[in-house]
Amino acid sequence: MSYQIEKMDGFFEVRVTGETSKDEVLEIIRELDRLDRGKKFPDLWIIDRESKIPLMHFGEIAQGIRDLFPRGAVGNKTAMVADGEFHKAQLEMYRADASILPFEIRVFESRAKAVKWLTSPDAPPSAPPRG
Repeated sequence: MSYQIEKMDGFFEVRVTGETSKDEVLEIIRELDRLDRGKKFPDLWIIDRESKIPLMHFGEIAQGIRDLFPRGAVGNKTAMVADGEFHKAQLEMYRADASILPFEIRVFESRAKAVKWLTSPDAPPSAPPRG
């Protein structure tokens, strides 16, 4: 496995290539945490199709990320770009396991859509209709 973490305009981009393991993914997460303590910036993960992690490890990865956050802390959002429909389904399964995390995660089919979501300001909640 190899990876790159690059600071882009307003977010971090993480590229993962080749076969990987749970421990290697946790290594990437620790490095990203070192670069952006508290997850103040959103991050974009572009993961090759070959970078498969057994589904049984998804919960452990999510818990490893959760352990980096102090109680009550909220991090910025994460986008993941899938390489095909099957890969997207796998990443959606991870997203379900990662629902314990204090930030939003979404899976996209293209980098452009992911970047648009990451860099768009969050819309304020709409006011209730007047009656």
